[in-house]
Amino acid sequence: MSRSTPRIPAALAALALAAGLVAATPASASERARSSGGTAPVATERYVALGDSFVSGPGIPQQLDGCYRSDKNFVRLVAADLRIASFTDASCSAALATHYWNPQTLGGYTNPAQLDALDRDTTLVTLGTMGGNDVGLVGLANTCISQGCSTLDPTPFHAAIDALVPVYRQSIEDVRERSPRADIVAVGYGTYVPRERCAALGNATEADLAFLQGMIDRLSDTIGQVARQERISFVDMRTIEGWQDHSACAPPEEQWVRGLATYNDGAPLHPSTAGMAQMAAMALETIEPLVTARRAAERRVAAAARTVRLRAVCHGPKRNPRVTLRVTGGRGLVAGAHFRIGRTSVGSDVRAPYAVTRTVKSLRGARGRISAKVVLRHGKVVRATSVTAKQPRCLR
Repeated sequence: MSRSTPRIPAALAALALAAGLVAATPASASERARSSGGTAPVATERYVALGDSFVSGPGIPQQLDGCYRSDKNFVRLVAADLRIASFTDASCSAALATHYWNPQTLGGYTNPAQLDALDRDTTLVTLGTMGGNDVGLVGLANTCISQGCSTLDPTPFHAAIDALVPVYRQSIEDVRERSPRADIVAVGYGTYVPRERCAALGNATEADLAFLQGMIDRLSDTIGQVARQERISFVDMRTIEGWQDHSACAPPEEQWVRGLATYNDGAPLHPSTAGMAQMAAMALETIEPLVTARRAAERRVAAAARTVRLRAVCHGPKRNPRVTLRVTGGRGLVAGAHFRIGRTSVGSDVRAPYAVTRTVKSLRGARGRISAKVVLRHGKVVRATSVTAKQPRCLR
């Protein structure tokens, strides 16, 4: 394949793909089969990925829909590697932070508000990358490559980045509200241009490249700062080793990030298939321990649920007997219980010993099976189980 310098106007038009301004032609490719070396999946897992084009993977075959999502983007590779039971990719090229809350129309395709993909059963959420389009990084990259950018006033870009701080905080708050038991992982941007210039990056000088990457770094630092303050995990894609050796200045087959030429694999200044694989590996360093810990907690809760028992015991004087319904077992993970006799609610208890006591006289109208719905909790894993007890003599 020729490595001649691409014509800059045509290449810049391709760069606009990442901002959703032109159409992409999907290419076919078989999905890579992946196996997990981690723990076995559980049926209750639900992973939702949110983000922009650095998540969706424009130009990387196979393209799946109008958001230019690739079947080899890094979040799909993460989900496949961990064998997540249920996965939703809500990312979309050209997404702004507002598209967390509002639908996005890209050409003739409408992507629902990304946060709408969440529900109370969601167990893992990756937030981002997001914010690059709000700051105007695509336009800045165009300027850097075509006419230079090192002398631009950085103040407007810094202000746009700072303005995202409350937006990032609100997105985390809303994820917590919609998916209170989910592990949340914020994802920062990577190193997308090298320190040294080359023909693959048009007219950009080393100073221009430093200016562009500096803005990307400032945005990623902001994402990381908010993540730390909000006590959620953060994946810093800049820490991937080898970015400089696999930049757009490397041979095409070795590029993790494309330059002006994309070789039918990625968008300008966006990850290639190989780059997405590197991003997935980096993300897994943070995500896999979270998933492994949750799976261990799921197994522990499931095992504890099998030990839960319900007893109904009569006691007290014959003239005014009482009955106590008590939950036992659970290996210390019981968080509460609600007791019933048939359709009649007898009461609840959210503290050990998880029991209710009533006079037999007060239960004369209650008919049916004695049961309890028991909630067990370990960390963010919550499970409910139902148990029954034999009818004691005083209630017969």
